[in-house]
Amino acid sequence: MSIIKYFSTLVCVLALSPLNAQTDLTQQIDILFDSYKSDEQPGLSVKVLKHGKTIYSKGFGLSNLDYNIKNSDSTVFSLASIAKQFTAAAIWSLIEEEKLNLEDNLHQFFPNFPDYGKTIQIKHLLNHSSGIRNYHTTMFLSGFDPNRDYYDNAFVLNLAKRQKHLDFAPGEKIIYSNTNYNLLALIIEQISGQNLDEYLKTNILIPLGMTHTFVRVSHGTVIKNKAIGYQKHNDNFVYNTSTQLSYGAGSMGSNLKDLAIWATMLNGNHDQFKELATFLITSEILTTGKKANYARGVMIDEYKGLKTVSHSGYGFGGQTQLLTLPEAQISIIILTNLQSINPRPISYQILDLLLPSKQTEVVSTDKLTRFKPQQLNVFTGDYKEVNSDMIMQISEENDTLKAIGSMGKQHIPLLQVDTNKFVRRHAQHVTYDFTKTPNYDLIISFSGTPFYFKRATLITENPSNLNDFVGDYFSEELQTNYTFFIDDNTLKLSYKNHDNITLYPIQHYSFGNHDRTLYEFTTNTKGKIIGMLLSCDGQVSHIEFVRDQTQY
Repeated sequence: MSIIKYFSTLVCVLALSPLNAQTDLTQQIDILFDSYKSDEQPGLSVKVLKHGKTIYSKGFGLSNLDYNIKNSDSTVFSLASIAKQFTAAAIWSLIEEEKLNLEDNLHQFFPNFPDYGKTIQIKHLLNHSSGIRNYHTTMFLSGFDPNRDYYDNAFVLNLAKRQKHLDFAPGEKIIYSNTNYNLLALIIEQISGQNLDEYLKTNILIPLGMTHTFVRVSHGTVIKNKAIGYQKHNDNFVYNTSTQLSYGAGSMGSNLKDLAIWATMLNGNHDQFKELATFLITSEILTTGKKANYARGVMIDEYKGLKTVSHSGYGFGGQTQLLTLPEAQISIIILTNLQSINPRPISYQILDLLLPSKQTEVVSTDKLTRFKPQQLNVFTGDYKEVNSDMIMQISEENDTLKAIGSMGKQHIPLLQVDTNKFVRRHAQHVTYDFTKTPNYDLIISFSGTPFYFKRATLITENPSNLNDFVGDYFSEELQTNYTFFIDDNTLKLSYKNHDNITLYPIQHYSFGNHDRTLYEFTTNTKGKIIGMLLSCDGQVSHIEFVRDQTQY
């Protein structure tokens, strides 16, 4: 071969290598979405960026079943809780205008809000450390039907005002509560004199070039290329008919093209909004001295040695995931319009394909030298979620620690990565921290979202005095009556829009419904049951119910 031919061939090979690598990557990502390729059902759209450039962008399934319209990067999806970072961005803008401060007291904006003897500040709302109860949970517990009954931010504010207690002291820990962000939306509107949609478009969205992103503050607006969100019921797909107009925690729409701009900004690559990116990913120090994993509308975590900035969303008809890695300059965005599709694990499967091989190793050699493996039996046992009936069983099998929750189907193997800390072997964004504190013995985190557990001695048999729990119980906070009764030697519950709920014994005078709700009955000094404390979802704690004593 001549020198000229040799170098011509070499140039061709070098030019084709990146193309071949990109083709291989595209095919590998395609495999992850094989089951969603359909011309008959809803699906999702996904975009992957590296160094600000799109390296993968595709839509799967239909955005509208009535008209057979396909999902694409122009399809406008509901963002669900990804909306929180945009609300936080509006707060940043008001701070930049010197109209607001992170230390401002909630009572400055809502003078009639209950005084719990604790100061709730703007920063506590931003990172879910306020202790204010999640309105979705309290609405559900009151028998409210959010898919049928109307509610808005004024409703959410009034519901929050009825609560007699905080779930914990402000700044103590992170407990996710959508109420925080609805209150922030009301504060933004109060200060700016604009609704949240107008304020965001003027100060954030339009300057960024995000022309297809909006907050739903009213009904009847035409939205081009809108995806309809679906649930699957038996063999049919149904869509949402809710008329609610609450926003701040959700109720935003956008498409992949706009969110690619946003993700690039989050990675620090937009000169005008570098300070916004810094603001959003800055975490507060909690009163315990621990750094919060939830920053300001985004979750901060680590995945295989790299810092991640992310948020997922869940609502009727869809789930969403936005994941960025500033150090690696990688962004993954997945928006779905079928509620059963969970994009979070898919995003990490894509990430594994993008990271260098040394980055995808389960644990590096350096990491292993930082701690001594512990005897696994010190971690085994039963744990109950705080403010919930969910059980986590930790066991040892073949020198491997395994976990299974009361809603799980199989034992999940764990891998130790530090003293008292483990990750799921095949899903390392899920961590188990067994560091003991006075209030909990285990924290399980999903990409930074914490769930708190304590060791528990459980019971499985009904108490002999089951009839003592029967009766009507009323809550002023929920304005709801609960009726407990016995059917077939089993304690059951009925309340508005919820009938014949079967209850199971968990601990002494405590029952659960196998759906993260805990019913703890209280007694007087004579041992007579006089009330019940209701907790749910690990978020809402000890809503007071008083038993109707006239019946007994």
